[in-house]
Amino acid sequence: MKSRFFFAVSLCSVLVLAALFCFPIVAGAEDNSAMKVVGLYSETAAGSIRYRVGADDWITVKLGDELPSDAEILINVARDWIELIPMQDATTVYEIRGAKEGEVQVRLSDLAPENARTVRFPEASSDIDPEFANTLVVKEYLGRQHYIMEDGSRQEIKYGNILAVGGSVNIIGINNTLLLALPNGEETTVVGPIKFTVENILKGENLYRYLNVQ
Repeated sequence: MKSRFFFAVSLCSVLVLAALFCFPIVAGAEDNSAMKVVGLYSETAAGSIRYRVGADDWITVKLGDELPSDAEILINVARDWIELIPMQDATTVYEIRGAKEGEVQVRLSDLAPENARTVRFPEASSDIDPEFANTLVVKEYLGRQHYIMEDGSRQEIKYGNILAVGGSVNIIGINNTLLLALPNGEETTVVGPIKFTVENILKGENLYRYLNVQ
């Protein structure tokens, strides 16, 4: 009788220990699969990028939202797009764009790694990261924004873009925002509408001194 009791207690102890070891692994896997919205653009007032989980109602996506891997993204305007990164990997970015043919509906867990872009950022330090000297790196953006290069050519600003001295930035819409990494890894946010040069930011100049904003 004693041996049976001892066996039962031992078995329960093993099961409890197994549960304690397994639970953090499962919980960690769920956290690692979440994604963060780091870029968002809607061309028209009619366009809105939304998400839902399961059979829940559709919710409008906001910059900085953290979405679970089983979330679905819905885009109903061809020129709209969203960029997302895994919560545990800021160097891998996925882009989902609208389509002329109709609505685009994508489950985050179905995003293919081979379609992701790899980006780099300066290390946070009191010193300038030599790889990123005289540059700014885009860490988040809301709305359409252009980077104008020295030769006058333009490109849409996207997550991870490296903006070099000699170029300028045009933030088009009211309250559109741009989060930039400086060469030492520190961050600064610019709010539009405004046009400025990369050098303006690197020199720490006040971009708003001629505007009625602080």
